[in-house]
Amino acid sequence: MILILIFSGLIILGIIFSKLWNVNDYGDYLGCLSFVIGSACLSVSIVLIAVNHINAPKVIQENKLKYESLCKRCEIIKSEYEDISKSDLINDIAEWNMEVYDTKYRTSNPWTSWFNPPKIADNLDYIYLDTFESIIESEDKWWLT
Repeated sequence: MILILIFSGLIILGIIFSKLWNVNDYGDYLGCLSFVIGSACLSVSIVLIAVNHINAPKVIQENKLKYESLCKRCEIIKSEYEDISKSDLINDIAEWNMEVYDTKYRTSNPWTSWFNPPKIADNLDYIYLDTFESIIESEDKWWLT
């Protein structure tokens, strides 16, 4: 949100410098440069915002599938046939939780909030390893804190 306001301010500043503050040639050059930079950045930002919001349902579905897959892997470890290592699963869950944190942070951050649809962040859940404590038995439980 703040980036959009800055780019809009550059455009307004460019108009003020080039049209209203015609003291010397530098005002024209500075105004034109400010207007062009602000317009280009605002245009790119609007395209990025549109692409991120149009892509939201796809990202939500991918995140649901990944979440369900990680939870299913936790259940598989509990069964008799263990095909995956526990450390790989813990690393994958830690990566998932970092992705969830990053997405929620970028959505709540005033600098980047318009670039990330809140629908995506609202549909993400953390995977808490303490709920799978009976499934994943380890002497080193640093990942539970």
